[in-house]
Amino acid sequence: MNEWGGGLWLALLLAFVVSALACRVLARHAARLRLVDLPDARKQHGAPIPLVGGLAVLAGFVVAVAVAGELALLGTVVGPALLMLAVGLVDDAQELGAGTKLMCQLVAAGWLVWASGAALHSLPLPFLSGHLVLDWLAAPLTVLMIVALLNAINMIDGLDGLAGGCLLIATAALGAAAALSARLDLALLAALLAAALAGFLLWNARWPWQARARVFLGDAGALAVGMILCWMILRLSLSWRGADVIRVPLTVALAPLAVPVIDLFVVAFWRAAEGRNPMQADRGHSHHLLLEMGLSTAGAVRLLWLAAAAIAAATFVAWRAGVQEGRLLGVLLAASLAYLVWFRLSWLRVRRQRRGDPATRVLFVSTGLGVGGAERALEQLLPRLAAQGLSVAVVSLREPQPVGARLRALGIAVHELGMAPSQPSPAGLWRLWRVVRDFRPDLIQGWMYHGNVAAHLARLATPRARVLPGIHQTLARLELESLATRAVIRLDAWFSSLAARVLYVAETARIDHEAAGYARRGVVLPNGVDAARFRPDAEARQQLRATLGIDGSVFLVALVGRFHPAKNHAGFLRAAAIVAGEAGKVHFLLAGSGISADNPELAPLLQDERLRGRLHVLGPREDVPRLFAASDLFVLSSIQEALPNVVMEAMSCGLPGVVTDVGDAARMIGDSGWCVAPGDDEALADAILLAYGEDAAAFAARGRAARGRVLAQFDADAVAARYVALYCGLLTGRVQAS
Repeated sequence: MNEWGGGLWLALLLAFVVSALACRVLARHAARLRLVDLPDARKQHGAPIPLVGGLAVLAGFVVAVAVAGELALLGTVVGPALLMLAVGLVDDAQELGAGTKLMCQLVAAGWLVWASGAALHSLPLPFLSGHLVLDWLAAPLTVLMIVALLNAINMIDGLDGLAGGCLLIATAALGAAAALSARLDLALLAALLAAALAGFLLWNARWPWQARARVFLGDAGALAVGMILCWMILRLSLSWRGADVIRVPLTVALAPLAVPVIDLFVVAFWRAAEGRNPMQADRGHSHHLLLEMGLSTAGAVRLLWLAAAAIAAATFVAWRAGVQEGRLLGVLLAASLAYLVWFRLSWLRVRRQRRGDPATRVLFVSTGLGVGGAERALEQLLPRLAAQGLSVAVVSLREPQPVGARLRALGIAVHELGMAPSQPSPAGLWRLWRVVRDFRPDLIQGWMYHGNVAAHLARLATPRARVLPGIHQTLARLELESLATRAVIRLDAWFSSLAARVLYVAETARIDHEAAGYARRGVVLPNGVDAARFRPDAEARQQLRATLGIDGSVFLVALVGRFHPAKNHAGFLRAAAIVAGEAGKVHFLLAGSGISADNPELAPLLQDERLRGRLHVLGPREDVPRLFAASDLFVLSSIQEALPNVVMEAMSCGLPGVVTDVGDAARMIGDSGWCVAPGDDEALADAILLAYGEDAAAFAARGRAARGRVLAQFDADAVAARYVALYCGLLTGRVQAS
């Protein structure tokens, strides 16, 4: 391509758009094709993620190259790239053995070297001006270099956006080097591949509007895109059959991939030094180390992006300034050796901070594992703590319940003691003692009042453990609690003087409890929400509305929560009756444990004539995200809360809301909804009517603002990282146990 005109910008836009759209289209069919990445203990995600990003990138790249009329440029790479694509797809679908994958990589790399005639005939001598001639080793070493690059790219694909970003940086750097070397054909291809990778990153990286990756690159993407990148490096830097062009030094061409390459060799070296298989997957990579050091997922990814860009830019500038390739290589090797030592020392320090155990052991003791807000918060937290390297288990004082079953399915150890509410039994306490003695926790985390008291009792079985009670409500309406629960709260307050820290989900809860006699050693750690699970879902909205028998024009108002006097369901129903008398297209949805016509406190209100045919009483439900997806407005009518999970979950689904001014609810919702005084039925009804009558564009903007607030303040991964930092800090002395 000798001239770059407006057609280039069209091709770049096409590469980006096709890649981005292909991600969404292919994701819908990923499960049927078995191209999904399932969660396990090594991985951060808690739900299956489509492995179709690589296919989308290739689609965007190939379509853009075809529109630019330059498909002929891809000649020698088509076969090896298709082989890697096929191998990767099979591996993504059913997991090939490591030996089989390596053999296929060697075949594809050999094919590329044979077809192109490119070979690494000499190597620069570090810090010197000469070169080492390779003779007959040229082709074999070139093949090994390609295989190493493929595996480096594949292995760095461990955090949302990391591999895609590194590939984008490398491709952009190669394109710049090609352009300055008058290699406009390669510069064009690199630019189009970078644009396609950018379209993929729209769905793969974490952004303010996206809490986690929606698609992954997959082995198919890492290997196929990696092969194309290797081909570009060979064309740019090595002798090419029949080509008489300006060549970029190999060190300069490889520098943009320094982050994945250095990580590959450092990790493989230390695995081999410990007598382990160098290619065995684990959580020992550079990005895992950054997470252990306290960085968030997004922070670790952006730091590694910055490192990749900085290395590429520094090497590029030095090359243009006339620095000899041997010196450049020497500096990079010296930096790699320094990183090798730092990497090892850092991991040893992390292990020492964990007191020599394979993982910090945290035992959670919860009042129960039903479907309440505190229990759902625990369900969000535990898999994320396990993914960050902690060894976690949970004890429920109650009989088997739904959240316990779901946690067990995720591989979390769950122990249910079978005790009745507020009725400790000798058999249950003996089982608790046995669990603690077997698990040997470093920390015992209480969860709700009864769980907190049991956590303190459990410490008798392992005195070295530290106890952290967890508080999930305020004391604004203590009279609503039973006499037994009030006694447990007083006992928990007395025990709190023995706690390392007392954890609260809201600042208002901390203030209330410390005023009531709890030790002044509180830490506020909000609950988190899985924004990938709780999200707007047009398909679920349509399906559930069809099930309920309502069309898209109906304004559906939802209240989700277990029956308890503090939730004030009666007040919501009275407000709903007022609204129903004034607005004809409004329906109401109630879901939660204890919500039914058999409830004697709700039955008279459910029979209100104004609500006939417009009230949907669903009882306990496991599909809360679908309920919110089908709704237009959520309501919190409580007269006592701390940091209500249901508010975060509804906001994460893009719903504006009406909340009562309890706990931190007003701070949470901000200007994305309306806040009224607790217990004021008429004010609640007026706010619902205001929402119903608001301009459609303004109402939609509130929904977007609601989800944005959740992503910014209550992301489940960020909350889990704060727990890990607190736990490790207590065990290492960085956080003092008061």
